[in-house]
Amino acid sequence: MTGGPVMAWSGRPGRGEGLRIPWGVLRRFYVGAGGKIEVVAGREFRTGGVMGTLFAKKRGEWVRVRRVAAALVAVLTAGLLSGCGVYGAAMTRSQRVLRERRGPSLAELERAEPERGRTIRKAVSRTGLLLEHAKEASVSGSLTEHEMKMEVSWKNEARGALSAAVPITRDGYFLTAAHCVNMESLTLVAFDAKRKLVSLPARVVWKGEEADLALVHVAMRPLEPFRVADGSVLAAGTRVVIAGWSGAIKNTAPPLAAGRVGRVSGWRREKSGAVWCEVEHDAPLNQGDSGGPLLTLDGGLVGINSQLGFEFGGMWRALLGIAGPLDQPFAGYNGLAICPDAGWIMRMVAADRAVER
Repeated sequence: MTGGPVMAWSGRPGRGEGLRIPWGVLRRFYVGAGGKIEVVAGREFRTGGVMGTLFAKKRGEWVRVRRVAAALVAVLTAGLLSGCGVYGAAMTRSQRVLRERRGPSLAELERAEPERGRTIRKAVSRTGLLLEHAKEASVSGSLTEHEMKMEVSWKNEARGALSAAVPITRDGYFLTAAHCVNMESLTLVAFDAKRKLVSLPARVVWKGEEADLALVHVAMRPLEPFRVADGSVLAAGTRVVIAGWSGAIKNTAPPLAAGRVGRVSGWRREKSGAVWCEVEHDAPLNQGDSGGPLLTLDGGLVGINSQLGFEFGGMWRALLGIAGPLDQPFAGYNGLAICPDAGWIMRMVAADRAVER
């Protein structure tokens, strides 16, 4: 044999098997564990005592060790799968709790601020619907001062994501979330300045690398652009409203929800020059709200819906059915919106206009 000494599982000189480990590394370990070490021909060793009993094939102990290990792996795997199932159930229930809180949250706001109701309701009709990988989209709808009707269908619905986009200029520039524009094919559905529901291809102008923010352009004049406000000055507890298309197309959830600001970060900057801050709030978000607006009660755009998060305790309270009254915020949950600097985003718009002309 060549190389350093090896451990002989069989206990017979010259018939070592398995792991090759330097002698110096193992000597202290085996002696300390009660093993009896025998050097054979200056090159090999075998173990006796407790260690020898554990690893000796002739006594069948190694086979039992392997069986115990296999059983342990099976138990751990079953526990992991069970835990994943429970976690998935807790997440699903938490999202359902958020959907159930959307209507009551808005009703509570309108009771507290009745004069703001009309302005708040108009936010939905001004928000665009963004479709990824949608083919042959068919839209129909009508918009009056008191009612909005909207029907949208498209092919490949299962493959395409549904999100929102927010108009910020009268010549068709919209803000949305960066994770909503991953597909090359984008379609935007929105009411135009003549109150007609249109479906048009959208072009990505800019997409953030660090900020979950994107700027897209559509060849249309939107109904009414939003005014980009300074989200960094929001105080904790300020009332806000979110709009999006979470369940709105199939009428499984209202398109509006209300909440309050939690924490606001300072201004951040990424390599591309983007300037933004993050606004945390407790307005109930669901899938389909990404890219939609976070608004103050006077209609100022202070964020683009980005993501939602649950604390461990909040998820388990939801799963156990003790998440609290529906007209109260969901403890253990927070939504996140990205607020761009108004000056920076308008410079981006101006630069794109110059190139397109």
